[in-house]
Amino acid sequence: MHLQATSAPFDDDSCEFAVLRHVLDWQPNILRVCDLVREVSPDPREFSHRDAVERAVRELVKVGLIHQQGECVLPTPAVLYVQGWDLG
Repeated sequence: MHLQATSAPFDDDSCEFAVLRHVLDWQPNILRVCDLVREVSPDPREFSHRDAVERAVRELVKVGLIHQQGECVLPTPAVLYVQGWDLG
């Protein structure tokens, strides 16, 4: 699930959504931050894209949607609980 390729930084909300969606799609596998950078960012070699994914991980951890232990990232029980709800 790559975001649209561009050299400009992509917005934080889109990146956070993409990171969370990717973590949930790969659940129960535990991903590393470097996996997320490679699989979610439009250009993993571009600093601004790597930075955006790393920022998204930090923000999602801060609000309790994902858990990070070192380089490993996994969804929290709370987000797994509400994942099946139709909130739309």
